[in-house]
Formats: sequence, C-alpha cells, structure tokens
Amino acid sequence: MNWLTAAILATLSFGFFGLFDKLSTFQDPVLSNFIIYLTTVVSGLVLVLIRRKKIIFSKEAYISGLFAGVAGLSILYALLSNFVIIVFPFVSFSSVIFFFIIMFSEKPKLSINQKVLVSTGIIISVIGLFVASTSTVGGLYSFLNSFRIDSNFFLLGLLISVGCGLWSFFSFVAVKKKNAEIINANFWVLAGCFTTALIAFAIIGISISPSIFNFQDVRNIFPIFSGLAIFSGSVFTLKAYKITTGKSRIQETVVAILTNAEILPLIFLSYFILNEFTVEGFVGAFTVFIGLLILNYAEKM
Repeated sequence: MNWLTAAILATLSFGFFGLFDKLSTFQDPVLSNFIIYLTTVVSGLVLVLIRRKKIIFSKEAYISGLFAGVAGLSILYALLSNFVIIVFPFVSFSSVIFFFIIMFSEKPKLSINQKVLVSTGIIISVIGLFVASTSTVGGLYSFLNSFRIDSNFFLLGLLISVGCGLWSFFSFVAVKKKNAEIINANFWVLAGCFTTALIAFAIIGISISPSIFNFQDVRNIFPIFSGLAIFSGSVFTLKAYKITTGKSRIQETVVAILTNAEILPLIFLSYFILNEFTVEGFVGAFTVFIGLLILNYAEKM
C-alpha cells in the first residue's frame, strides 16, 4: 500500500462515518456521539491486544486526539445550535492551517515554482471542498443567503478548522517525526478523542432512553458503525503519514486535504444510497481533483 492509497481509504472511511452519523436515529446527539467515541477507543484497544503490542504513551498522538475531540465537540455544538451550515465548509480550511504549520515548523525545501503550484493547488482544493460542503445546506445560493456575521458562528468555525488542522499535524508528528508505531499511535489518538468526549458529556449530560437497546432496527446501530469508520479512518491516516517520502512535505499536504475531505465520499454515498443529488457536490469534487493534480505536478518538479 502506498501513501496515496492509504489517504484515499481514510477519506472513504470518514465518508462512511458521515453517512452513518447522518442516518442515526438517536434523538440525543450527545448520546450518539458518546457511543461513537466509545466504539473508537474500544476498537483501538482491541487492535492493540490482537497484535499483542505493548501500549506505550505517545504524547503527540494523544494531543492529536484531543484536538480532534475539540473539533468533534465544536461540530456537535454547531449541530445542536442549528449551525450545520458551518461544519463542512470550515473543516475544509483545516488543510490550509496544516500547510502553514508545516511551512513554519518544517521549513520544507520548495522551489519558487513549487511554492506557487502548491499554493494554487491548496487554494483550488479548498475552494472545491467549500463548494462541495454547501451541498449539505441546500447549495451555494442557500449558503450565501443565510450567511450572517455572528461571533459564535466564527468562533465555532475557527475551533473546527484549528482542531482538524492540529489533529492532522500532530498525527503526522507522532508517526513521522517521533516514529511511533501506527497501532500504538492510533490507540492514543482515539483515547484523546474519548477524553474530550467524556469531559463534554459530563458537562452536557446524557439522557438514555430504553429505545436505544432495540437493535431490531439496524438504524440504532449506526453510531457504532460510525465509530468503526472513524477507527479505520484514523488507522489509514496514520499509515499514510508514515509512508510518505521526500522533504517537500507536499505528499503530507495532500494527505491532510484528503483526510479532511470526508464530504467528497459522503456526496457520492448519499447519491447512490439516499438518491440525493446536488450540483455543488459534484462540481466541488471535480474542483478538488484539479487541485490535487496541481499538487501532484508540483511534487514531481
């Protein structure tokens, strides 16, 4: 498996997470998210035990999980506050944050032409993700009409973008710079996510209805499926970072874009499974593809 294949599998995994989360029938999203994160950390622990690996604390991986948890909690609050319009658009900006952190901390060796191409590729990819993201809220026209200046709006958007961006960066640091084993790093990333979930759920509270134990309806198991999708997405993300090559860090930037682009497979899954079609979704996906092609060209220069 090469790094690009791993990144694409991570994107697909997170896309299934979005689909199962969308199909969840739980009336209490707090409880649903608790089950999701509980499933992820248990899955990570089971993988460690199956592979008979010793659990060694990875600070960078745990920090990565904490930031991922912050992003997840911000998304949860946005959904509870009917700010769904900001979720996917601001997730798309996380790759920009990742790239700036990499440029500042790693100082990759890029020629002037490469810098221009990388910047262009990232901008085009982010624009594509943004356009695709508006498909979840009725399209670009609806997004622009409902857009308003609100401090809570931008604060949540910033937390989502920064959280996802720092999740990508510290995941990269854990397996690439600190050379942590993927299985071990994955457990601590998921443990970090679960930590933030526990804190938030203790504050917000969880209401448990007996109906959640009725597993005759497969939809009640969707949060578990979502957790398994996040688990696999985390594994593939770490795998992708682990096997990237070169000092330009362009490959890592592509990984960051793909692993925060779950809206793309979600669009196609929603189309084929739920028969939901939006022009913005497919136009955005094509635009992202163009941006990634430019990044790929820059890598080969």
